[in-house]
Amino acid sequence: MTSTAEPLSADPGTPAQAPALDSVPFPRRISPDFRAAHDRHLGWPESFGFLSTEAERAHHLKGQFPLIAAMFYPNATGSELDIGVDQQSWYFLFDDALDEQWGGSPERVRHLVGLVKEGVTGEASPLPLAGAFADMRRRSCRDMPADWIQRSAAHWSSYLDHHVHEARSRQAGTPMSLGTYLRVRRHTIGVAPVVDLAERLSSCVLPDHLYALPHLSVMREMTKTFIICDNDIVSLDKDAALGEQNNLVLCLEREHGLSRPEAVDRALHRRSEALELFTSAHRALLGTAATGHLDPAERDLLHRYCTEALQTTIRGAYDWHHASTRYRG
Repeated sequence: MTSTAEPLSADPGTPAQAPALDSVPFPRRISPDFRAAHDRHLGWPESFGFLSTEAERAHHLKGQFPLIAAMFYPNATGSELDIGVDQQSWYFLFDDALDEQWGGSPERVRHLVGLVKEGVTGEASPLPLAGAFADMRRRSCRDMPADWIQRSAAHWSSYLDHHVHEARSRQAGTPMSLGTYLRVRRHTIGVAPVVDLAERLSSCVLPDHLYALPHLSVMREMTKTFIICDNDIVSLDKDAALGEQNNLVLCLEREHGLSRPEAVDRALHRRSEALELFTSAHRALLGTAATGHLDPAERDLLHRYCTEALQTTIRGAYDWHHASTRYRG
């Protein structure tokens, strides 16, 4: 999720409305602390030496990171919401570093990834980008159970490692096959760490035995699929103009010999299918066959995870994609 964006609204407290989509039945929500988070959010990247010029600050402000965090984490306020805002800021600082400084070769990307991955355990490399990650990671892990910390560490490591795969494709000038693209993109889209943090910020942290329930695994995978499809549809014109070959629509064109409108329709269909499978898995999860052996507190926790972590991620990403000019050419 990277590019330059125009502000969604001149007033950070009144973000622009995304066009309605009847097939996304989840309510649009936003943290009541959005305005205050917007007012304070530049301090964190500046503390690591980023945004040292007015141009850099203006570029970062265009990202509207407090908005996307406030939609992903509508229950969070204060320093807890700030963790979500800083996570979104870091994602795009990392993407900018890949685009502008480190992305020229897989070897350079691997080196950057190695430095940042030191921060998965909270140990900071001298590199500012790695130090910022380590700080964000330490704050997100504070007072969290060991199983969550281990899961989220694996998700961050996978997110980082798969950027090397993307760098290899760009260096070779050879687009990925559809299957390879989707396999890599499921990691580099960055959804898993977003959902992990939602567990903390919405007080719905799952123990491993609940996290591993098969229906929940389907719902998480469909969350990723929905967001990949939606992201690649709205960023298609920009990606094509920049010569980016690894986009779902462009992969569908090449692999199936489709026209551009046909490939867009196919991507839209995949997006709808993902949402249908998500809702079907949710219904099945709530059935007694799947959760009848759980106690009421566990069933309540599962319900809150589905609504406050997964549904808010889908709805927040959709609203973000369609309200922002970030992905436009």
